[in-house]
Amino acid sequence: MLKKILMAGILAAALTFNAAPNTAEAYDHFVGTSPATGWNCYVMTETIGRSNGTTYVTLKMVKGNGSASFLDYRFWYDSSRDVMRFSNDQGYSGIANRYETPIEWEMVQVIRNY
Repeated sequence: MLKKILMAGILAAALTFNAAPNTAEAYDHFVGTSPATGWNCYVMTETIGRSNGTTYVTLKMVKGNGSASFLDYRFWYDSSRDVMRFSNDQGYSGIANRYETPIEWEMVQVIRNY
């Protein structure tokens, strides 16, 4: 009898875990502290979108007092120079580079893996 109850419990647990939908959760992925502002920066994964070779994403910047600002970015591959280029809605643009633009570089790493 105990064996039947144990088996029923295992079956119920297996069905419960199997019934859970396979969904990706949106979250804020830390990409570093801005050397220019000192604010912590996060890629908002739920904002990652792609269209015609361009990736769109929003960067959340959290200030020391806990308030946040947001920047909309776009990234695209420049095959003529073999680099990832970017621009944001504040007019800042350039090439994603580990040393010169570390936040944008880390953003590219997140985007590639998402």
